[in-house]
Amino acid sequence: MKTTRSRFKKPPTVSKLVLEEVIGLTTKSGNGLASNVSSSKCAYLAGSVVVILDVNSGTQSHLIASDRLSLKPLSCVALSKDGRFVAAGETGNQSSVLVWDSSTLSVVSELKGHLLGVTCICFSPNGKHLVSGGGYIYLWDWRSGHLITKFQATSSGSTVSSVGFSSDAKFIVTAGKKHLKFWTLESSRKTQQNGGMRRTARSASLAIHEKLANLSIEKDCSFTSIASSVWTNSSDDNRKQAGGLFPIYALTDSGILYLIHSGLSVKKSVILKVQRAFALSTSEKLIACACNNGTVLLYTPVSLEYVGSILYSKAKKFYEENNTVYHAVFPEQNSQQLPALPDAVACQFLAFEKLVVIYSDHSLYIWDIHDVNQATKCFVLVSHSSCIWDIKNLCCENMHDPSLACTAKGCSGGISFATCSADGTIRLWDISLQSDLSKDAKELKNELLGSSCLDLIDFDKDIMFISYTTVEKFY
Repeated sequence: MKTTRSRFKKPPTVSKLVLEEVIGLTTKSGNGLASNVSSSKCAYLAGSVVVILDVNSGTQSHLIASDRLSLKPLSCVALSKDGRFVAAGETGNQSSVLVWDSSTLSVVSELKGHLLGVTCICFSPNGKHLVSGGGYIYLWDWRSGHLITKFQATSSGSTVSSVGFSSDAKFIVTAGKKHLKFWTLESSRKTQQNGGMRRTARSASLAIHEKLANLSIEKDCSFTSIASSVWTNSSDDNRKQAGGLFPIYALTDSGILYLIHSGLSVKKSVILKVQRAFALSTSEKLIACACNNGTVLLYTPVSLEYVGSILYSKAKKFYEENNTVYHAVFPEQNSQQLPALPDAVACQFLAFEKLVVIYSDHSLYIWDIHDVNQATKCFVLVSHSSCIWDIKNLCCENMHDPSLACTAKGCSGGISFATCSADGTIRLWDISLQSDLSKDAKELKNELLGSSCLDLIDFDKDIMFISYTTVEKFY
């Protein structure tokens, strides 16, 4: 008697999902934004995804560890000097550092060892090593996945908020709450016996030692960001002014910018006269400091002379003068208590004298700073500033069925979907990236109140905010 084995059919092949567009971001500090001064691309975080935005073409590419069963949110991102490799650190316990090749969008290395979340990350100037912080500081040979060494930067075990290399790669700098330290990198040597002859050979490993420095900085200073000088062949004047040294810039949360030579002495400092400072970035010609109330302050390298400001209020005015409808109605009793502007929490320089700034309302602006006295916007991304409660397809202008996703199927009319958020806003999205809205906010409000998306509308009793949002490129 033969036993008949039950045959199981193979599950049907499922086509792989491809992420085409990300609306919004989760960057909360300067560690969540990275760029290259010789490229038009920047990298920022959106949950478990690193978004690579090409400002010139207005296109996105996405880096994600797609082979994992579960994904952790990302907390920090860094670019190699040549812009090819992208590294990002995870949040949570037993977190990893992931490294992608941006040309192939594939993970080339996963560095495991962090017991707690990774808070900051940086490539070495030659791209060979990578340093990551979070409780301990880890130095990696990231191509091989080898952990060279780890050390505790602070005796209290407090989180390091920023980490970086000096431009000459001789120092690692760590900064955080009441903390700013320099660490020397030295190749270790070992003695080998060879036929009765003793010889000293330089090994591939590195030794790290704290470099004591008397920086004449207040002990209570807490640092939010550090950055090294950016010099190319065209910046010889700055190099001469610095006396051949490699300056490092350090920014405190109270708004003091320090210029520290690699000789470990404070060369100059300037008080920014702001309530809080969050991040800084350096280029050949400028130093940018992202501060509270939507302000970015610009200074010259080496001399730290103030040259101009970029204000979020000008960005808001830009909306009112273009296709975007922006309308807010405040009750009479609160008309004098307008909300503060969102903070500038991250900034990075791009090629062609452009600066990318991320604000606390999750908006991203690319500024053209050829003329620092009249910075202009050349790219804008806006999104909800808080979690999204609901999303729903909408009828287009031609009153097609919402399930048709008209713009995706070639219909030229209308809005594709609506979202509502805990930030008290409703946003209407056109995924065809076309904006031709001629109605004012009042007419739009009346249409919304009479449309089929009534179940999405939950206006605050005190403030009514209606926004038609687009993603556009401006020149």
